[in-house]
Amino acid sequence: MFAVAGGLLWAGVRRAFASSGVYRGKIAGLILAVLSFAAAVFFGYATLYASRQLPAAAGAPKIGEKAPEFTLTDTSGNMVAMSTLLSEPMPGTAGQKPRGLLLVFYRGYW
Repeated sequence: MFAVAGGLLWAGVRRAFASSGVYRGKIAGLILAVLSFAAAVFFGYATLYASRQLPAAAGAPKIGEKAPEFTLTDTSGNMVAMSTLLSEPMPGTAGQKPRGLLLVFYRGYW
């Protein structure tokens, strides 16, 4: 994707300076090219370097560690506890209790 964007940027700058009689936006083309390049550099900096400098989540459970008991609201507005999810049979499983629970954590910096 970056290669396609770079190719389009190069083609636009080359076209802007190729025939001055046809295209009179040399200054606007140069300004837009510089702004595009600056935006690409900032995006690369933010995604490749700055995102790695975020602090570690100190209170997050480690891999393999048992999650603390919690109670959350589901999409219907009912309160659901982790212990309830692990002890009651799920609908359509013929009375079998679930063997585990998958928790997904997001850093929340966005």
